[in-house]
Amino acid sequence: MSTCKNQIDTPKMKVFSIADRAKPSEKQKWQSLFWVMNQIWQFFIVATAGPDELRIWQTSDNDGNTWWHGCDRATGRSTCVATEDEMRAWLDRRYCQ
Repeated sequence: MSTCKNQIDTPKMKVFSIADRAKPSEKQKWQSLFWVMNQIWQFFIVATAGPDELRIWQTSDNDGNTWWHGCDRATGRSTCVATEDEMRAWLDRRYCQ
């Protein structure tokens, strides 16, 4: 019968301080960098667009799903849909009413 003490392989164990665990990983650093770059890009898009310009953009969630977002600043309406076809339908309803 083995005990827990016998099953632990002490030389292979690593001890991390709380400060080390709080540091972002390389992946998190790159994600943060891209997030900041995206925010800067969005700022320039908003600054150059007119007050009534239609805005459409695409995002991805953590599961890799793509989402389409649309904001009609003239009417105050917005949408978030999963497919390009749904976004096209939303646009058609906007322009073909």
